[in-house]
Amino acid sequence: MRGQPEASRPVPEYTFTTLPQPCPSCPWRESTTASDIPNFDMNLAEDLASCCPDENGYGPGVDASMFACHQSRPGREFACAGWLATVGHKHPIIRLAVTKRRLSATALQPSQDWPRLHPTYTDVLNKLRATCSADADD
Repeated sequence: MRGQPEASRPVPEYTFTTLPQPCPSCPWRESTTASDIPNFDMNLAEDLASCCPDENGYGPGVDASMFACHQSRPGREFACAGWLATVGHKHPIIRLAVTKRRLSATALQPSQDWPRLHPTYTDVLNKLRATCSADADD
């Protein structure tokens, strides 16, 4: 809102639906390759880095979008369970959601029966680049 100090601007109201664990084609799973992800787009994968902490573990900014599960639908997106459990705690909107009890803090930790997940999005991107066929970007 124009004229209001940034600190007093309304905070967006999000509702959080999450899956109980990462879906079988979740990019955060160490076992998933680019070819396992439906409609994979390397450019979109690169853009999602803005939702994640940088290589020093800082960020993202308060205006960053969330990392949506690729199984969610446009306009009805929900957060990726793998992203939440690995780096979601770094996202300001997620921290606010936990504080306001719109999201359970248990979503920010993988359960014991979960698959192995990459610890950083840099690791995810490196795997996706290595397993992406040249025609997947088209």
